[in-house]
Amino acid sequence: MNVLSLNIRGLGNSGKADWVRGLRNRNEVSFIMIQETQYGDLDTVDVARFWGSDDYLFDWVPSNGRSGGLLSIWDPKVFVMGTVSKFSNCLLISGNIKGSGVISNMLNVYAPQSLVDKRALWGEIGSIIGDGDGFWTVAGDFNSVRNETERRNSNFNSTEAKVFNEFIDHANLHELSLNGRSFTFVAGNKMSRIDRIFVNWNFLMEWPTSEYLALDRYKSDHSPLILKTVYRNFGPKPFRFYNSWIGRDSFGQMVRQSIKSGSFSGAPDTILMLKFKKLRHDIKIWIKDCKEKEFGEKRILEKELFDLNAAMESRDIMEEEVWIMEETKCRIRELEEFYQKDLKQKARSKWASYGDDNSRYFHGCINKRKVANQLPGLMVVMFGRQNRM
Repeated sequence: MNVLSLNIRGLGNSGKADWVRGLRNRNEVSFIMIQETQYGDLDTVDVARFWGSDDYLFDWVPSNGRSGGLLSIWDPKVFVMGTVSKFSNCLLISGNIKGSGVISNMLNVYAPQSLVDKRALWGEIGSIIGDGDGFWTVAGDFNSVRNETERRNSNFNSTEAKVFNEFIDHANLHELSLNGRSFTFVAGNKMSRIDRIFVNWNFLMEWPTSEYLALDRYKSDHSPLILKTVYRNFGPKPFRFYNSWIGRDSFGQMVRQSIKSGSFSGAPDTILMLKFKKLRHDIKIWIKDCKEKEFGEKRILEKELFDLNAAMESRDIMEEEVWIMEETKCRIRELEEFYQKDLKQKARSKWASYGDDNSRYFHGCINKRKVANQLPGLMVVMFGRQNRM
C-alpha cells in the first residue's frame, strides 16, 4: 500500500486539490495523510477533489484556529478501517490491508512548535504505539530535525534534536533512506527536514524493498513524501497445479479433508486466503508421500513383471498369472503417464518462458521426432516372394 504525506498549508486553494489528486493517481497511492488543513470543520470542503472519482473514506482532526488540522483519506478496497482515535495533534486510523490479515496503524502527525508541547506529544505517541500491535506508519510534520545537517540558514536546537531522537528510539521507529530531496521544507533561504515518514520493524520485515521519496514542491512550501511498497505481500504465493494430480484417486479426498479440518476466522477474503495457504501445505505433503509410494510400487511391479517373463521362458503360465501380468502392465503404464504428464507440463512452462533458448527441450523434441520417423527396415513383396532390404 503506497502512502502520501503532505503538509498542505491550508485546503482553501482550489489548485491544491488538483495537485494532490494528481500525485495520488501518478503514484498509485492508497492512503493520504494531510497536515495543516487549517479547517475547524470539513463540511464545506469537497474532499473528493483531493482523491478523485474512486471510492474513498476519510476522517479528520479540526484545527486550533488557523493552526494545525489533520485529514486522512484512504481507499476502502485496499485498507479496511477498524477503529479511529483522535488526539489534538495526531489522528490514528487502525485497520488492515486487504489480503494480509495483519493490523495496520496509520498515524497522521502535526507537531506543535513549543519544545514542552513536543515532549508531551512524543510521550503520547509512544504510549499509543506501545499499546498497539501490527504495522505502524507514522507520518507528518514533526517540526523537529535529528541533527545539525538537516537545517540550513536556521537555528539548530541540540536539546530538541536529542529529545526527538530519544522518542524515535523508544518508539522503535525507523526511517528509510530518503530519495529525491534532502530538505522537505523551504521558506526563503531557510531549509530543513521536518517532514518524515517512520515505520516500525514489522513493516520493514514485510516490505523489505520499500521506496521513500521526497517529491517537488508546488502548492506548498513542504515537499510531498511518498512511501512506496515496491514488494507487496498478498499472502501465500500461487502454487503450480499439475494435471496428473486429478488422476490420482486420493486427491479429491485430500482436498476435502484439508478444507474441512482447518479452523479459520476473519474477513471472507482473509478466510479464503488462509484456506488456500493450508491447502497448499497439505498438497505438498500429499504429493511427496504419493511419489515415494508410487516409486516403491513401480519397482515392485517391475520385478514381478520380470519374474513372470522369466517364468514364461520355462513353462506355460497359468490364467491367473496372465491376469496379474496384464494388471501389472496397466498399472506401470498409469504410473508412467503421471510422470510423463508432469514432464510435459513442465516443458510447456519452460517453453513459454524461454522459447528456442531452452535448447535442451528444443533438441529433445527434435530427437524424439527423429526416432519416431525412423525406418529400421523395409519389407518388399514381389510376385509372391518376399525380399527383405
